[in-house]
Amino acid sequence: MAKSNICSDLFSEEKTKDGLQWLLTESDPFQEFKKKKTLKRNSFDFFINESNVTDHNFIYELLIPTIDTTSSSENKINGNREEYLRKNITPKFLTLIKEEDFEFGFISRSEELIKSQLKINALATRNWLNEIFINHFDNEVVLIGLLRIISRFEENIIFPQGQTIALAALSHSNDEIKELGIRSFEKWCSAESLNILKKLNLNSTWLQEYVNEVITDLEEQLCLS
Repeated sequence: MAKSNICSDLFSEEKTKDGLQWLLTESDPFQEFKKKKTLKRNSFDFFINESNVTDHNFIYELLIPTIDTTSSSENKINGNREEYLRKNITPKFLTLIKEEDFEFGFISRSEELIKSQLKINALATRNWLNEIFINHFDNEVVLIGLLRIISRFEENIIFPQGQTIALAALSHSNDEIKELGIRSFEKWCSAESLNILKKLNLNSTWLQEYVNEVITDLEEQLCLS
């Protein structure tokens, strides 16, 4: 099989989304590779012996840089996903968050957007949300919307970046943002949230009083009082 035919088939329009994945699922000789976390020369030789490919070195050089160890592959996947979110989803998300009213009992479009991204890659999405919070710390509208959104998710879904965002909100100069940080822990209503709130010692009298009220409520709801 000629090089051009191999590349043409591997990276055809139908396969461009993930050419390597296509190889692993469509080529039976690669079943050996699926059982291994890394591609080794003996596995490659197995494929060569079972196939009609004649340009062995070409295929070997094509595949070896693509298949990596499990950890580095996962890092690359997550990194690529975060870059995709950064470039393609951030503009849409920021536009929605600035336009929407977050009404009780209604799921906003920005919340739906985050929910769909969490289903695709939860870790990358949480990291991306954390990055948005940091990059827009001077934008009160964005922070308020973001805090409203993360508080609507179950604690385990948004953990730990959501909790970090809520805590960081307490250092903001805007009182509403501070209140929303506390309200997030109140909505999550867990022993972990309670422990975090108990460790807070805030300079603002009204905010500390609010924290104390939330602590009391959570202790009652969690049957810890």
